[in-house]
Amino acid sequence: MMLAATMFGAASCSDYSDYNTVPVDSNPSANNTLWENIVSDPQLTKFAALAQQCKFSEALNSPRFYTVWAPTNEAISEAEFNRLMASDSATIVKQFIQQHITEYNYPVSSALENKTIISLNLKHHDFTQSSFDGFPYAAINQPATNGVMHKINGYSEFFPNLYENIDNLVGCDSLKKYIQKYDEYYLDVNASVIGPLVNGQQTYLDSVMKKRNNVIRSIMRADLDAEDSTYCMLIPNDKAWKDAYEKIYPCYNYIAKMDYMDLSKKTTVASSTTATTAKADKAVETTMQVLQDSITCRNIVNNLVYSNYYQKNLPYFGQGTFAEEDTTLSTSGHFLTNAQEVINHTIETTEMSNGIARTIDSLTTYPWETYNPVISTTRPAQTLKVKKLTTTNVILDEEFNKDHPFFKKVPEMIKKWILPETSRFFTYIAVDSANIDGSTAKPEFNFALKGVRSTTYHIYVVTVPGVFDANPSVKPYYLRFYLSWTDANNKQQYTVLPQGARTNSEITTADGNSTATVTYVGDPNLVNVIDLGEFTFPASYYGLDAYPSLMMMHTKTYTSSANRSKYDQQMRVAGVYLVPKEYNDYWINKE
Repeated sequence: MMLAATMFGAASCSDYSDYNTVPVDSNPSANNTLWENIVSDPQLTKFAALAQQCKFSEALNSPRFYTVWAPTNEAISEAEFNRLMASDSATIVKQFIQQHITEYNYPVSSALENKTIISLNLKHHDFTQSSFDGFPYAAINQPATNGVMHKINGYSEFFPNLYENIDNLVGCDSLKKYIQKYDEYYLDVNASVIGPLVNGQQTYLDSVMKKRNNVIRSIMRADLDAEDSTYCMLIPNDKAWKDAYEKIYPCYNYIAKMDYMDLSKKTTVASSTTATTAKADKAVETTMQVLQDSITCRNIVNNLVYSNYYQKNLPYFGQGTFAEEDTTLSTSGHFLTNAQEVINHTIETTEMSNGIARTIDSLTTYPWETYNPVISTTRPAQTLKVKKLTTTNVILDEEFNKDHPFFKKVPEMIKKWILPETSRFFTYIAVDSANIDGSTAKPEFNFALKGVRSTTYHIYVVTVPGVFDANPSVKPYYLRFYLSWTDANNKQQYTVLPQGARTNSEITTADGNSTATVTYVGDPNLVNVIDLGEFTFPASYYGLDAYPSLMMMHTKTYTSSANRSKYDQQMRVAGVYLVPKEYNDYWINKE
């Protein structure tokens, strides 16, 4: 050990101008190849045996120029040596030989600044005056005709990157099979050696094939094989995958053909077909199941990867802890809460060459932040008896803000949508008397509800009184709502909301929250949140051109001047919200 320390001291202060200075314990020759120097060195017999086992000795004997960081025999345990010797050639090359070799010339000198070396297997390594990946040198700058060699008192451990790790997963077969199904191999033109043109086609003397994955690129939107990136990837085990699949799958129940009310064509009923090429009922059913399965799996993997570039993601990497209000950001671009539950459900953390993998036994993201979001719209797709709609923006300031009594009937859940922190305005859509087709007409709004899943929603409509009009109105408004939707047998249905309301009744409610009425009376002084109750859609519209629609209309006639003076003829809407039942229950319990 003292001899090694003495050698290290002499070597560490050598400059590359001393290229031909050789430590006293070996006799490398500048006239030999790297392989000839390695095979003749008694400290490198294990390295030599592994190189010969995988036939990399041929490359080290070729004119190609390399820098080698060769672990000494003492650095490689017998168990590790035996494991590698028993492995296939590709494993030895990738996990050991290429881990310690790079192309070009990297000498150790007193002028060397700490730098990152990319080895032949594309892994990143710390290279300094005194060490390689933290392991001190046993000798440096040993010359050869085709490169230079440094001996190290250590063994640079190979870590797979997150993409490579997918092939090694155990107990996570569902994720593994799903991702591997989309692996594809391609010719890396830049890394291949170009050959002659043959019959007008480019050939290659040395073709380098690489692997990529469309799920990772297009859904996760992450470069999991990039060694210069740092990610945390959540790895759901088979239990977590199964549980998530069973929750998501019912939300995407498709039927082969769906008729719906196309509001852009007024009253025309159009057809949205999801299985146009199927020729038999069984084929149609299979197509629907494949679509449902595909979307379900996509939703499971959509938010599994997080980059360390986003500051609030750092606790996933073991840096700090999550605050209750922290919001993480997945590489697919989704902001997610409940991050601490990911930590709580982590059953194993594994270091990768470009980050860490967290094996989890449950996908803890909230459904409404992922596969079952709130469906909302602020502008009708069709209007009847209306010439023009106007967007009204009311400035929010210290006096008129979300805590103003004007919003006292608005639950916090909905308040954050109609009064977002990113906006200086309270915005709503309005129609005034001048834009109603005839002084006695009853205007009607029809809202297209795009992206509805086959799930249960709680439906809310936010209406606004006429206090911001040029001539402020203090008259109440009487409203009724109908839903146009398609049942599981592709039959068009029209339902008065809330369901079970007495259709021949004119019962009204001052606060607009009765579940047994047809007519809702809007308070002329406050923003009203009209609760239309729960509704379950039997079929999914997500990804289709089809959609259900909500009709909003007056119940009062305006043929008499008495009604026109007593009731507000205009309509003003700040938003229509279909809130998934789980999310609605969550807020009710929270408040």
